[in-house]
Amino acid sequence: MAVRQKARGAAGGAKPVARQVDDPDKRPLGRRERNKQEKRARIVGAARRLFGEKGFQETTTQEIAEAADIGIGTLFLYARSKEDLLVMVFRDEMIETAHAAFARLRPGEPLLDQLLRVFQSMMDYHGRDIALARILLKEIMFQATQDRMADITGLLDIIYAGLAELLIAARKAGAYKSDADPLLVAEALFANYYMDLLGWLGGRRTKRQTLDIMRKHLAIIIGCAA
Repeated sequence: MAVRQKARGAAGGAKPVARQVDDPDKRPLGRRERNKQEKRARIVGAARRLFGEKGFQETTTQEIAEAADIGIGTLFLYARSKEDLLVMVFRDEMIETAHAAFARLRPGEPLLDQLLRVFQSMMDYHGRDIALARILLKEIMFQATQDRMADITGLLDIIYAGLAELLIAARKAGAYKSDADPLLVAEALFANYYMDLLGWLGGRRTKRQTLDIMRKHLAIIIGCAA
């Protein structure tokens, strides 16, 4: 909730929310917590590598545990299924993708172009393995565990905050006129992107067609010409 409070404060004239909202706590971690984070990193790294090398369907949880140098019982303390592991990998990679997309934006670029660049970066990520992306989106539609729900919620908060910051900056520059809550608009923008993404991954449109229609959809939401 801190992300939402910061972004809403920015809308009222306070300092805009920072994009690096997932920075870890700077306090030193205890040995137990360090060990947990190290094991999680090994698990995610092993899953990412094996999914890429063998494909999702052909990879087993036993192989992931062995590659991470842990027992299968330990693996299940971090993820209850192979699908959970896929969401964990996606969460980490998409955070990196989102931060990189926002960081590459050019100051002074029209808001609509900025939004499209961010969402195209996310599409590019999914385009690296469309078959895997289809499996992933089925899994994140209805998260099966509290941990996975927390993973997806944390990721969405990061994306919403970055989009809200773009809206706030454009409003201050006079390029965006709406006085709507920037976080609510950010959620609407992402929801539109998500539906367009499903259309592309489902084969309804080509990537080019998807980007063209997405631009028009985004323009409607922010009230500008496409």
